[in-house]
Amino acid sequence: MTDVLDQLVEERSPRLSVVMPNFNHGAVIGNAIRALVAQVPPADEIIVVDDGSTDDSLAVLEGLAQAYASLRIVSLPRNGGAIAALNRGLHEARGTYVYFGAADDLTLPGLFGAMLDGLTRYPEASFACCEAIVHDVETGERSPRPPVRPSYSGAFLAPAAVASTLLHIDNWILTGTVVVRRDAMLAAGGFDAKLGAFADSFVFRRLSLQTGCYFAPVRGLIWRASAGGLSRSQAADPAAAMQMIAAAQEQMRRDPVFPTWYPAVFERRWRFAIGRIAALARPMNRVMLAHLGRGPLGRTILTSAAALGGSVGSFTALAWLTLQERPTSFSGLLRTRLARTPRAEWPQGK
Repeated sequence: MTDVLDQLVEERSPRLSVVMPNFNHGAVIGNAIRALVAQVPPADEIIVVDDGSTDDSLAVLEGLAQAYASLRIVSLPRNGGAIAALNRGLHEARGTYVYFGAADDLTLPGLFGAMLDGLTRYPEASFACCEAIVHDVETGERSPRPPVRPSYSGAFLAPAAVASTLLHIDNWILTGTVVVRRDAMLAAGGFDAKLGAFADSFVFRRLSLQTGCYFAPVRGLIWRASAGGLSRSQAADPAAAMQMIAAAQEQMRRDPVFPTWYPAVFERRWRFAIGRIAALARPMNRVMLAHLGRGPLGRTILTSAAALGGSVGSFTALAWLTLQERPTSFSGLLRTRLARTPRAEWPQGK
């Protein structure tokens, strides 16, 4: 009898929860919700944490809630930031698994199915992740991410394999594609607000090094990158960016889960990532590039590149940053590019 009751409770318990923070994305959040509802299998609950929006977000969400029974709105009285909203949603979630979505991104068909399949096959994995298409809202350009795949077929990466992979490549855990075990996320303490735009990347790196993760080389998300996004906003602020790098390094040094060599490698790669955003900005972010130059020669080259501007200036800055920071495996870049079959048409998203 007890076994039957346990089975009934398990069947009635939510399997997958979506947590989505929202601040003033009333114009686009409907697209994100509809894409989530269309997933197979669908989420059992979609929790939108409205972070004190001042636009028509709440009215839009209330209309969507009437159409979709799985949608639940948590309305915060004032804006506390995306990290606080994510943590609130995590504690509201009841599912065995949690997906953290962005109000301005679009999930692609098959994301939940592929991630849940990987987690079912590999119960030791804390989370599953995959590839995304980055859509630059300002330029309209689209490109696949991550730049280098950690695996060329669906695979479980044990902690030792994750450490070995991080020695050569990074930034392959894309938060917008992650489905994570809720218990593992809670045990990790959720997202650390002190780490700003790196809070999500930090916790998923830590989980992968602790228990391993599953990666599938399939595209599960259209990631809309804009100047107002958290990562680019912080990358535009030299003081905030350097403070975040220092805080993350300090946490890694104190945490035995991270290899002793990783904080220095992380710093190089994160400096390159911030520098890349500064070099591709229009106009180029001269102040940020000056902060990122190592030594007088590095500062001179990067500030001169910013003064030059345009495509030549961007190329010069990126070339120097690549030589200076050595961000990734160039053979891995080539292999990943060759492995990605050409698409006649990108998936469309608004």
